Amino acid sequence: MIPPWSAAPLFRTLQPAQRERVGRLATSRILDPEGMLFLENEPCTGFYVLVEGAIQLTRSGDTPGAHPTLAVITPVNSFAEAAMFGGEAFPATATAVKPSRVFHFPKAPFLAAMREDPDLALAIIHAQSVWLRKLTRKVEQLTGSDSSDRLRTWIREHVPAGGSFVLPVTKKTLAAQLGMTPETLSRSLRTLQDEGILQVRGTTLSRKPTA
Repeated sequence: MIPPWSAAPLFRTLQPAQRERVGRLATSRILDPEGMLFLENEPCTGFYVLVEGAIQLTRSGDTPGAHPTLAVITPVNSFAEAAMFGGEAFPATATAVKPSRVFHFPKAPFLAAMREDPDLALAIIHAQSVWLRKLTRKVEQLTGSDSSDRLRTWIREHVPAGGSFVLPVTKKTLAAQLGMTPETLSRSLRTLQDEGILQVRGTTLSRKPTA
């Protein structure tokens, strides 16, 4: 049986033997909502793959008590690899925003497997480069557009034209992911509904077909 974590982009190009080897390192963990996976500046013990639920990554801000959202991880994706490869502490705090299941891949054994298998190392490096490009685009979107434009871009990327999309996280979490306040998100969604572009029913977003 193919393990659920293998659907993560980090592992998609692995051969069966490589997948089996990596799988022997993995341990599963269940998190309740608001359950803490790791804290910012804690020593990195390895990386994770989320297979169920959602994980919010936050970082201490300049304003006391502020915790800006860096990303919301949804299934099936890996996170915290950069800290492991760089020999650094975790750069953010990871918290479950709904019941979640993750797989942990410990640092030392995983790095040893990469040293012993160059093809495995190349596959991991390629996946990391793809993730870096996506992260760069997200930073450009957050710094080069206003909140309304960011929401419209997000909708085009996630809600199919003529179809529906169920939010995997709360609207409050989505607002944080887009660098908006919940109130601004609500106003922007109402504007899109008034324009006939979007229909919102609870956590389900339905998008008008394109002409």
